[in-house]
Amino acid sequence: METPVTTPITKNFVFEEFACQCGCGSNETDTALIYALQELRDLIGKPIVITSGYRCPGHNEECGGAPASQHPQGMAADIHVAHLPVKKLYAAAEKVNAFLNGGIGVSSTFLHLDIRPDGPARWSYDTDGNTIPFVEP
Repeated sequence: METPVTTPITKNFVFEEFACQCGCGSNETDTALIYALQELRDLIGKPIVITSGYRCPGHNEECGGAPASQHPQGMAADIHVAHLPVKKLYAAAEKVNAFLNGGIGVSSTFLHLDIRPDGPARWSYDTDGNTIPFVEP
């Protein structure tokens, strides 16, 4: 069995875990996002699972991503941390300058984090995954 090729970016993240999940192999993830996620990982002291990183434009459309989504720009990731309530994960993300000044979307099971350049944005997701006005967890 072949060992998958991996490119370490930080002590806990490899570039490949951010690749588009449609199977196209595209990955234009901005390393600044990965460094910000490492800062968050260091704060919480727990592994972060990337549930969605870079999305090619076609995959972003297929999965219902917003037309102006930061995922196809390589500047967003949806994350989950086992055994850590979203409320605590949100509070920790707000301590990372890149996310404090970027975007944070809150659902009951994951956080969307991005390093958008146009200032802070906050929103929530309802149980169907639709974007709704921000409700602090």
